[in-house]
Amino acid sequence: MKRLLILFLLTYCTSVAFSQKISISLFNSQKNQTFVITPVSGNYSIIAGDKTIPLSLNQIVYVSRSGDSVKVRDMVTHLGTWSRVSIVGQTDNDVIRMNSVVPSMPARIYDDNLTFYVDFDRLMTLNIIDLDKYIAGVVDAEAGPNAQPEFYKAQALLARTYALGHADKHMGEGFNLCDEVHCQAYKGKSIRNEKILKATKDTHGMVAVDEENDLIVGAFHANCGGQTANSGDVWLTSHSYLTSIMDNFCKGQPSSQWEVRVPMDEWIKFLESKEVKTSNLTVNDYPFVSKERRYEYKINGVIIPTGEIRSYFKLRSSFFSIDVVSNGIRIKGRGYGHGVGLCQDGAMQMAKKGKLYPDIIHHYYKGVRITDYFETIEQDSTILHIDENVASH
Repeated sequence: MKRLLILFLLTYCTSVAFSQKISISLFNSQKNQTFVITPVSGNYSIIAGDKTIPLSLNQIVYVSRSGDSVKVRDMVTHLGTWSRVSIVGQTDNDVIRMNSVVPSMPARIYDDNLTFYVDFDRLMTLNIIDLDKYIAGVVDAEAGPNAQPEFYKAQALLARTYALGHADKHMGEGFNLCDEVHCQAYKGKSIRNEKILKATKDTHGMVAVDEENDLIVGAFHANCGGQTANSGDVWLTSHSYLTSIMDNFCKGQPSSQWEVRVPMDEWIKFLESKEVKTSNLTVNDYPFVSKERRYEYKINGVIIPTGEIRSYFKLRSSFFSIDVVSNGIRIKGRGYGHGVGLCQDGAMQMAKKGKLYPDIIHHYYKGVRITDYFETIEQDSTILHIDENVASH
């Protein structure tokens, strides 16, 4: 199995002997300079240099960049300036509020610990967090608060599979993953539905692997429009478990159908940008029917990938048909997203119909196996640890 172990003994955690932690870079594309930090629950201390400074609940602390160092002060006192500052909890219920002041951004709530240092011309901010709490935050951000527990279990399993399979994605920058969508969307603590955290804990350690015991690419999208896509038709890499299936579960959902009108002059401009000769075209040359997914639009001897049409006109998906209306082109589409892997709308409907999360996973990913990652890890002697400083600060 392709593995990178990110399990650590967190030096400052006293509630449990060992804790599975992962480091997430917050506001990763922002040039943050100052944060307001407020402990909400638990028992926090500032750990910096050789100092340990206890924090009270609801105490307001400012953490700012000062050159290549991190300056910390409360409402009245300059507490110190260090190269690296950690705000570390001591319990299983440590929750902290963080509000970016420069630039100004809405406050977010985070579980567990924070670490600050200056790099990449900004105040780096890492959330050192229990893996399941992070997974719950991802599920909350990616799937929303109004679904069934079995759907949340499936989504948690996929988020965990991705996190463990890509834990080295930002290792050169000093952390495991970032909070943006090219890793996984993560906006902090899951607080909108308690069922999300429960579903995450109920699937603790569970991941999906392929026939070679490698962690799968747990791709998902909002709505497949009734048919998922082959991975090889969408991406450069094809995976045997990411093959197209017919999926009736998502039909009738809000994102299952859509329509876009394009003025004829804009459509012709697009075609000419793809080197299509349009001078001899008639209205009979434009129509394109997709009862099932098609990946190429052929017109006047030129083949245009449907994905390029989607990108140019900012369509919801590349699953569509084209016809001519009086004032231009009508694009009637199905689904929302790239179409590969799990269809979230379909999976939600499966859960509502009583399907269990293994049923959902096996419906969308063919030939995969669900297994406990950590039980397998214990039997593996080729375990790679990341920098101890990332784990303990």
